[in-house]
Amino acid sequence: MKMQHWAGNKLQTSKRNKAAALVLGTMFLLAACSDAGGSGLKADVSKSASGVQEASSAKFASGPDETVEALYEKAKKEGKLIVYSPSGRANVAAESFMKQYPGIKVEVSKVKSDELMDKVTKEQDAGQFNPDVIITKEVSGAVEEEMVKPGRYIKYLPEDLAAKVDEPYRTQAESYANYVEFRTVFYNTDRYKSPPITNWWDLTTPEFQGKVYTADPLSSPAFMDLFTTMVVNSNDMAAAYKLKFGKEIELHGTENAGYEFIKQLFANKLVVLKGSDDVLDAIGKSGSDAVGLAVSGDVSKVKEKGWSILPIYDIKPKTSVPDSGYLFMAKNAPHAAAGKLFIRWMMGEKDGTGEGVKPFNEVGSWVPRSDVKTKNDIPFESLNLWLFNGDALYKTSPKVRDFWIKQK
Repeated sequence: MKMQHWAGNKLQTSKRNKAAALVLGTMFLLAACSDAGGSGLKADVSKSASGVQEASSAKFASGPDETVEALYEKAKKEGKLIVYSPSGRANVAAESFMKQYPGIKVEVSKVKSDELMDKVTKEQDAGQFNPDVIITKEVSGAVEEEMVKPGRYIKYLPEDLAAKVDEPYRTQAESYANYVEFRTVFYNTDRYKSPPITNWWDLTTPEFQGKVYTADPLSSPAFMDLFTTMVVNSNDMAAAYKLKFGKEIELHGTENAGYEFIKQLFANKLVVLKGSDDVLDAIGKSGSDAVGLAVSGDVSKVKEKGWSILPIYDIKPKTSVPDSGYLFMAKNAPHAAAGKLFIRWMMGEKDGTGEGVKPFNEVGSWVPRSDVKTKNDIPFESLNLWLFNGDALYKTSPKVRDFWIKQK
């Protein structure tokens, strides 16, 4: 991978930033003069910390004239739609979309979010604009910094659907997220009748020595984002320590309570496995008293896998950080009308009941729309999560990664 936060290649990052600045400047001038050739692409102007206005991203304009009927007429002339996605759920949405809108063929390419960044960058730099819609998870802030701000991935939120979208995905996030998952602690329901932990620091106690499993954050940006978020929000972690142990935290050669938590986890014989399924296989065995960090959405596999497990949705100071499945239009999308129509479809259309949202509205996964009834016992608005701070994660994750490696 070539991302700065993941590989630490500052030279490449500098070159990309210069290129991004050039792209942004060009976009800004084009937007000032026209509507970007009818594509609806406009510069999104915001104020930086210094008060200087800058083009920080781009978005496809969404006006009242973009009705479903109007988009469909244009999309039929385009004839097809290309989607890049790390999630197989996009295929399910594509099947129902093609039934609803005959005459438009949908092609879905499954690509991991981090690999997708490289793929799209290389294609666009070569003048090849293949995808129309991109579904992606964040990669420690790199998606926003390296793909959204330079205008490679472009926000599109239909005007008539926006009012029902929960924050931060309506106005604060880099784009709308069609589903939200997160990493949390799972436990064996045969062994424990209720959640065995209520505080992250519980995992550092003798009771759980050698009994805490996690998927490897070195191969999963989303798992690393959780630990990096603890470092970024170290004051919260320090307060949780005091709540647990009744005294102020003492640091043992670490910078803050987030790093100290990681260090104490390893000192308590943390078990690192390859992936989320491996963790749940390990703790899902009959009578296991171990607990494990895994993806909230994996609770939907319980019956299929035969696991006796449940996730914990309330841990102090915060349960987790969101892992969002963002929807973007791609720069110079060749089938823009079909792309917009497909995003509407996946969002569930104007009333949130459309067939396209169903693959994303699952147990352990939340659709951040107030009019979509969740399948979970707790609504999205009540989840105790840290806000995703892409800028802080982008800057901090290389250091946390290095710290993690040193603990092994």
